[in-house]
Amino acid sequence: MEQNSPSEVKSNGIKGTGSDNGLKTPFLIGVAGGTASGKSTVCKRIMEQLGQADMDHAQRQVVSISQDSFYRELTPAEKLRADKGLFNFDHPDAFNEELMLKTLQDVLQGKKVEINEYDYRSNSLHPEKKLTIYPADVVLFEGILVFYFPAIRDLFHMKLFVDTDSDTRLARRVPRDINERGRDLDQVLNAYMVFVKPAFEEFCSPTKKFADVIIPRGADNTVAIDLIVHHISEIVHTNAGNTTNGAQVNHIAPGFKHETHA
Repeated sequence: MEQNSPSEVKSNGIKGTGSDNGLKTPFLIGVAGGTASGKSTVCKRIMEQLGQADMDHAQRQVVSISQDSFYRELTPAEKLRADKGLFNFDHPDAFNEELMLKTLQDVLQGKKVEINEYDYRSNSLHPEKKLTIYPADVVLFEGILVFYFPAIRDLFHMKLFVDTDSDTRLARRVPRDINERGRDLDQVLNAYMVFVKPAFEEFCSPTKKFADVIIPRGADNTVAIDLIVHHISEIVHTNAGNTTNGAQVNHIAPGFKHETHA
């Protein structure tokens, strides 16, 4: 395994199970990367290896939130364009930055939050379908632009960038959008060339420089995921053993390096 940087990843001021208000303060991890790079799959693998995927939501120590839940409501004119595949969902303006920031701040304060589920077929949020995020030890927040907004980027204790070849990402996106999101082939390819690819190059790819850990090949990079799981496990175990309110834990995972190639 090649390690390009000697710098270690540090957990910046992780608190234990208690905080100043008596609530659990989680370790917040941002997971960025281009469309269909494997961000959600990486988070799923992490949850599975930690034995969290099949647990009741209220009992999980590690939870995952998608940035897609923070797409803003479209105007009627934008909705018509979106139905034709002519709206840029990969642009920062497509997201509700204020709600994203407020929700993550609440999460860091140990509050229970409710997040709307996003319907990709109707290009809108489900008004009645909500995901409840309970206080946890570790929170994963994944999306294409989670490092783009400075105020949000500064909240993360650790930042991961899933770096997958553009041809692979396109090959994954086409069948996904057709089979799962009700798009036709021409619409998917046109959107990719007009919106997705340019937006990745302008807004997403430059945020790689903010990452603490870069994961080539996404979920196929089992070595990188194993190291991250090890790091998270230590955080969870440390928090579980820390019962003093407001206690500060400065944690360094042994041997965990800046960029992981496997």
